[in-house]
Amino acid sequence: MRGEKINGWLEKWRDQIVGTLPVIVFFIALFWIVQLGFGDTYLLAVSPFTTLFETRLEKYNPPGQYARFFLVSALALVGARLAVTSVALCVVVNLAMPFALVFMRSSQLNPRRYFPYTMLFAFLQLRPGNLVESFATQAAVLAACCVTLSVGLLAAGALRRRKHEAHGRLHACVRRLANDLGRAAADGIDDDLRAELLSLRREFAALAYSAREDSTAPPRTTNLLDMLATLAQRTAYLTGNFDWSDRHRADHAALLAELSKLTRELDLVIDADADGSQRAALAARSQELLRELHVEEPRFRIFCRSYLNMLALIVRVADDPQQRAWHMSATDVARTALFRKRPSLDSFEMRFSVRCGVVLAVSCSANLLLPVDHLYWYVLHAYLLLQPFPDESSRRMRTRMTGTALGCVFVHAVALLNLGWAGIMVLGMVLVAPLYAATPGTVTSAFFATAYAVTMASVSIDDGYATMMRLGSLVLAVVTVALVNRLVLPTSDRRLLAADVRQLFAMVRSSWDLVRTTLYERVDTVVSSERLLHFQMVHTQANAVLDSISASGERTAEIAEVTRYRDAADRMLFCLWEISCELEQLELMVRMGAVLPEERATFEKIIDLAEAHCDPERFGTGVDRAEELVFGLSDEDLRYVLQQYIDRAGELRLAVDEARGALVKRPRYLDEVRR
Repeated sequence: MRGEKINGWLEKWRDQIVGTLPVIVFFIALFWIVQLGFGDTYLLAVSPFTTLFETRLEKYNPPGQYARFFLVSALALVGARLAVTSVALCVVVNLAMPFALVFMRSSQLNPRRYFPYTMLFAFLQLRPGNLVESFATQAAVLAACCVTLSVGLLAAGALRRRKHEAHGRLHACVRRLANDLGRAAADGIDDDLRAELLSLRREFAALAYSAREDSTAPPRTTNLLDMLATLAQRTAYLTGNFDWSDRHRADHAALLAELSKLTRELDLVIDADADGSQRAALAARSQELLRELHVEEPRFRIFCRSYLNMLALIVRVADDPQQRAWHMSATDVARTALFRKRPSLDSFEMRFSVRCGVVLAVSCSANLLLPVDHLYWYVLHAYLLLQPFPDESSRRMRTRMTGTALGCVFVHAVALLNLGWAGIMVLGMVLVAPLYAATPGTVTSAFFATAYAVTMASVSIDDGYATMMRLGSLVLAVVTVALVNRLVLPTSDRRLLAADVRQLFAMVRSSWDLVRTTLYERVDTVVSSERLLHFQMVHTQANAVLDSISASGERTAEIAEVTRYRDAADRMLFCLWEISCELEQLELMVRMGAVLPEERATFEKIIDLAEAHCDPERFGTGVDRAEELVFGLSDEDLRYVLQQYIDRAGELRLAVDEARGALVKRPRYLDEVRR
């Protein structure tokens, strides 16, 4: 039994090392390029660029990505140079740079996107002399690192063909969607199928969001993923209400079967090299079905129309290599950016940017002020211990303390061997493999990081001093990060839930503004698709945070309060999701001309009433006054969607009231500090 465990452990480590072999080779290659070309004082740039290589290795890298390596590296270099000019500038720049590198790049849905470039900015400050006395040489080091990074990624991309992987996942999701529609046609939508449709919606949204945020797919694939995520969302919209499934069962089944068939055919024609005649035939059949569509039940009719319209758009975009039909103007890009990023202290990005800035300002100022050899390990530890979520920081404090202590014992034992320079270099290169194969944030990772760092430092300083500095700087970093996490804009699960929910309400208000804009000017489908995608990701995050709070072993008063109102919270999040569906459908109807010119004044009054009551403390109050205005509109489907919105707004108001505001109330600062 023990032999089997050892063999299993060895096999696991072998697989991890083989899996990270490209990263290991890149690190070693870049290490020696910098060592031989510029000297060991510039080796601190190797780790950030290896992290960049590791994060981009599994992704598609468009041409613009390689230019970004040089431009953002230059920004980090200039920022670091300003920061080491004086203590005052060090504080100001380190407080400001996270807003460019953290706030603009990271989000609550993709929290670690900031890491590589901010790491580069911090690590460049570790040796101020390189920036003050040898700025040109440091710039040349970064240029060499960027060139090596680009060559490495181009070679890996040619071998791995990453750009095709997202396309493969796209096809798999399309086939799942076709199968689900077929199941709905054959057996109706039961609980299992409902769960599958909601799961597929989340997977499509995550895939599309990742492709657009991190360039994990070529633009053509990203556009298709966006549209298909909307298609999956519109299918999941059926699960919010089952009235349509009770009557006209045979008619609905026939239409679902036809949509399933069309979706299977779509899977065959979305590739760039697909037969154009097949695309044309699919587009013609979709348009014909749309023209001949006769469905009595409003919800199912709206679903069929929106599904077929999006299907036709997907076919048209798939047939257009220039992607003109799915291109955002500068105005639309600005609208979408404002929809996603909120310069508010409630937002996750802002709170983490401030904490990151404070930690860097304190640690880098200490490194600049105090002439202590290898004090830069304080900055290094502090940066690595600071994590987007404080609970993760606390966990890393424990694992890093243990791993660092064990690593120092290992280095002390190695010192007894009296290895020369060559022996230390060989040992250092050997330690790189398990370092990058280990899971970040674990004891194993901290052990090999310490073993590597202190071993390499022993070339220039006594290993006893190196051990003392490694441990001392870690203790200092733990105290700094713990105090910042506790005192500077603390972020608990309770606050994350409140921030998510308030952001969802704000997105509803912003969606009404988009409906108003669509009433008078052309808005590309991509804009509403992007907003819907972001809404779904925040909604998923809110559900995950709510689950985390409910499962928490802590029984603080605020967590107990949220848990007590769990049913109301579930209803609230469900109503918000339904409302986002209604608004997406409404925006499509307005774009398709459902509001007649003579009805625009009435429709704007409805928008005014809805916008005025989108605040979470009073959402839905007074919205029922819009009902009499709704009956004055001529389009039946438009009336249905607006009535659904009004009904859901009332349910949402009841859920929030039932929870007595606990779900949207911000925790008090003192409560979070004492938690």
